[in-house]
Amino acid sequence: MRVSRERYQHGSVRKVPRSQGFAWEFRFYITAADGTRKLKVQTFDPAKHPTERDVRKAVEPQLASLNAGTLGGKVAATLGTIIDRYIAEDFTTLRHSTQTTNKSLIELHIKPKWQDVRLSDVTAMSVKQWLDKLPFGAASKARTRNMLSKLLDLAMLWEYIPVARNPMELVRVKGSTKRLKAITIVTPAQFRALVSALPEPYNLMVLLCGCLGLRVSETLGLKWKDFDFNARTLSIGQVFTHGQVQHVPKTETSGSEIPVHPKLCKALKAWQAKQDHDFAWVFASSKTASPYSDATILANYIKPAARALGLEHVGWHTFRHSYKSWMASAKISPAQMKDLMRHADIETTMNVYGRTLTPEMRAANAMVAGQLL
Repeated sequence: MRVSRERYQHGSVRKVPRSQGFAWEFRFYITAADGTRKLKVQTFDPAKHPTERDVRKAVEPQLASLNAGTLGGKVAATLGTIIDRYIAEDFTTLRHSTQTTNKSLIELHIKPKWQDVRLSDVTAMSVKQWLDKLPFGAASKARTRNMLSKLLDLAMLWEYIPVARNPMELVRVKGSTKRLKAITIVTPAQFRALVSALPEPYNLMVLLCGCLGLRVSETLGLKWKDFDFNARTLSIGQVFTHGQVQHVPKTETSGSEIPVHPKLCKALKAWQAKQDHDFAWVFASSKTASPYSDATILANYIKPAARALGLEHVGWHTFRHSYKSWMASAKISPAQMKDLMRHADIETTMNVYGRTLTPEMRAANAMVAGQLL
């Protein structure tokens, strides 16, 4: 019985004539189930890949995948090899906001330092010394460490390195778990004053955040179809963040049904009646027909109104933090707080089976919303 050994390959790139110029051909081999090697040819448009180097760059993740199980592939693999394959294979499964954050982290910090470093040389000590010198805060350093840990986990999964303890588990970033900014909590009276000081529709956005504990991405992503005014409920079907619509809430529990106070329903219906368009969004710019920018609203309306009332450090998440505080003051049980804020908790079996809207949940929400409306 003949045993076929996987060989490390670079593939070959060549120009082939065409009726209107030329095309690039990338030629490589794959090993079939019976152990035989078969030639494969992939064609590239020179308009998109003008040089051989451009073609080589485009096929790097593919070659990395082909060579992952070979001895040569394991010896030659660098962290850049894993980064390229991660972007090619895993990126499409991530949320747009996560893609933006991770790509920025990789391009600005990780690639310049580690792209050409062999996987065996990415050690806990070398990473710690590098992180200590980076000119940014502990939270950003921790995110960078976590991204490196993710890449090394993938290197083990893809068999570039042996499965072992991830060396990033040994790297500690001092102060990364401490909150640097104090949480701003407003009282119900301060909240009502802020809502009264804001023009439409920004006052209604803040009212929704305060009465329902919504995240700003959830508020901006609301559509009229998400509300059932007869049942007085809301089911979030999408969020709007980083200028993009995501059709899946932040977590599975984020899409849970939420009770809506009758006065809040009345305010929403009044706003709907004033609209002179038929956009699906509850809060859509008449100029763009898409949701507003949370950063622009915060800078131009909420912060100035808050400062005029003597409130400092007010942000969108202030209202969600305050919602939790108001529930605690109303002596609402922790279990109901968790359900109303739609927090996921993997240690609770309720996450597996979901939850239903109970009369107790509606009463608990009404105790808070009734103070604000």
